[in-house]
Amino acid sequence: MSNLLMVMPYRAYLAKAKAEGFRVGAVWDPKVAVEIFGGLAERYLDDVRAQADAFWEADFADPAGYERVLREAAREFGADLICHVGQEESMGLAARVAEDLGLAANSAESVHRLNDKVALRRLLEEHDLSPVKHADAPDWRSAAALLDGFELPVVVKPTQLSGSRGVVLVRDLAEFESWGAGLDETGYTGPVLVEEYLTGQEYSVETISVHGRHHVIGVTHKRLGAPPLFVEAGHAHPAPDSVDKDAIGAVVVAMLDAAGYRTGPAHTELRVTPAGPRIIESQARLGGDRIPRLVELATGIDLEGAVFASLAGRDPAPRSRPDVAWIHYFALPPGVLRSVSGLDEIRALPFVDELSFPFAPGARVPFTVDWRSRHGFVVVSAASHEEAAWRVTSVELLLQVSVDSLSEVSS
Repeated sequence: MSNLLMVMPYRAYLAKAKAEGFRVGAVWDPKVAVEIFGGLAERYLDDVRAQADAFWEADFADPAGYERVLREAAREFGADLICHVGQEESMGLAARVAEDLGLAANSAESVHRLNDKVALRRLLEEHDLSPVKHADAPDWRSAAALLDGFELPVVVKPTQLSGSRGVVLVRDLAEFESWGAGLDETGYTGPVLVEEYLTGQEYSVETISVHGRHHVIGVTHKRLGAPPLFVEAGHAHPAPDSVDKDAIGAVVVAMLDAAGYRTGPAHTELRVTPAGPRIIESQARLGGDRIPRLVELATGIDLEGAVFASLAGRDPAPRSRPDVAWIHYFALPPGVLRSVSGLDEIRALPFVDELSFPFAPGARVPFTVDWRSRHGFVVVSAASHEEAAWRVTSVELLLQVSVDSLSEVSS
């Protein structure tokens, strides 16, 4: 039995790692848990602590302290492998420590090449893959001069944030400066990337790599909200048959080979432009937004379990179902929720796998500016995309909400 030290393991990951024969140690930052789980964070970490064979707390924002905890945990636990399975902001340091201790499934450089937006652009350019015009700067103020080299609009990105935070379409200098002021308010001071605006439908590719063999599990169709923020409004897995999934998958496999990525999950976003597939970004982790659950509902493949199978040297299981699955995010008017009904009826529908509605009467419904401020979701399964669309519509009809608009609240 191998000892697997995981950073940021979710509860389901612990059980699935154990099912693969690993003893599991867990490292979490309680502050990051609060950012993700809010008021449920303490209870969530208690559950993680109870399921894990060993548990450590670390401050991911303190690099020296974080590294010290990882090294002590690896020694005390007798770790055979260190694997970061959460958000990429704290993944790089864990990858470097794992490599230094000889406990890594992937080189730290390969993880950096996938997770860092600038490093990925340079890698793709070096290998003449998925060409996208781009330029980078150490901070947003320095990037203002780069706009003259692009045809507007352009996409601007903070390179060290995850979950599409701070990714905005800007049409002129005034919008660019407004974006920069927003970054200042969040405290972000790191490098930024300016890219040409790619047109075309967006997809993500879910892959599992095993000792350098890259398995394309599937292609997910992404529905994006209106620009300039590009917040996802929903996902469907697999993408419709009209999509050239082989061509999309081949670009991603070539990227993984170029990065030197060997073992584990990757989630890669791209657009199919008139000039062909163009990679937007990638991460050395599973996709968010319940995409692993969509994959399992539609295909029978347990992506979370496949992560730990890959660490044990086993290939992912083949597809066993021919269905589709959708996640649809609700879009409520911002304001104060007065009433809501239909939730129990929605949960009782046989095709609804999951319903999340995070508001109670009296709660403020925010503007949706990123994944954290979305208004809940429903996950449905169906035999076809047409049936899934109809089922989402039926859910929307059952969900009855009354919201006092912000103007009404302030008057």
